[in-house]
Amino acid sequence: MSSRMRRGGPRKVEAALAGKSDLSSERRWRSLSKNLLDRLPLPFAVKAVILAGLVLGEQALEEAIVGPQAGATAISRVTVRLAVPTLAVYILLTERLVKRSVVRALVHLRPSILIEDEEYEETVRRMIFLPAAVDIGLALLALVLILTLFVIMDSPPPIGGPLNMPSNPLAAGYIVFTYSLLGWLGLRLIYTGVRDATGFGRLARKPLLVNLYDPENLLPFGSISLLHSLVLAGVIVIPLVMLGQPSSAASLILITLNTLGSLMALILPLVGVYRQMRGAKIQTLGLISTQLMAAQNALIQLLDPQSESVADLNARATALVTLRKTILESPNWPFRSTTAVIRAVVAAMSPLIYFILIEITRAYLVPVLIR
Repeated sequence: MSSRMRRGGPRKVEAALAGKSDLSSERRWRSLSKNLLDRLPLPFAVKAVILAGLVLGEQALEEAIVGPQAGATAISRVTVRLAVPTLAVYILLTERLVKRSVVRALVHLRPSILIEDEEYEETVRRMIFLPAAVDIGLALLALVLILTLFVIMDSPPPIGGPLNMPSNPLAAGYIVFTYSLLGWLGLRLIYTGVRDATGFGRLARKPLLVNLYDPENLLPFGSISLLHSLVLAGVIVIPLVMLGQPSSAASLILITLNTLGSLMALILPLVGVYRQMRGAKIQTLGLISTQLMAAQNALIQLLDPQSESVADLNARATALVTLRKTILESPNWPFRSTTAVIRAVVAAMSPLIYFILIEITRAYLVPVLIR
């Protein structure tokens, strides 16, 4: 064996073992995160097509029952009826994206969470595992809610105007089943979002490996929180884009609550990370201030201003000041810069911002253009 191989061998073996361990953890946790829908023996693309077909067929049935709306063009009616299938497929796709992203983030974060492997494994299991009983319970809850709204309270569907439930039991069952399926997906999205937020918040309160000069190892905290926030914002933005501006006070309240929920999904899991990053900065800045004070006292006490010690002390003070500036400019949140933090907050508030901009355009700009 050559000396080159002997020198590089142990490091390469260690890196290979770490890579295999990460891959094994990712596979194990990805399998653990599967829900009832994931365990159906069908490719994901087939499930998405079936879901879109079910919802699209239900919307076509509603359109046939309601009939043409006064003043509604064919294009606007088609757009309205495509909103629910689009939202259903969006929820299904984002659920898959979030689950995979969460698992990758947990693998990436493992070296930066300074706890025992057994404790980390248990925390991860509680975060990503969805018991079948809970999944079935969410499905039953969605069914109860839909039956209460459509059958007991005789409320109209959220999209498409008033609808009298058909007397045909098969048609009525099809409508109730489809909306129950959508409700199940929506409730599960909310449940997993809350579960992930609390789980990452729990991890953020554990001792973290904080690098003041490069937050790369903690960036998954920020990326996952932003992803959850954007997914929640998309649930409102899609109907806003496809259906236009809501006019009722209840819709405005829903948009406001969704925006607040999106902000909470972004910020709450990061509070522990912020405290530890901020604490590490304050501690390091305190040490630098102490060193600067010592350098200042040494400069004042020197009798010969031409001595070499003055140059050394001046260089040291300059380096400390530069270091202090670098630390002050480093982010307090697990994002690469303060600009990234601002972009994340704006993205989380996008439903409310979009609504406000459209209302301003409609109230002030449109009247000027049509004069």
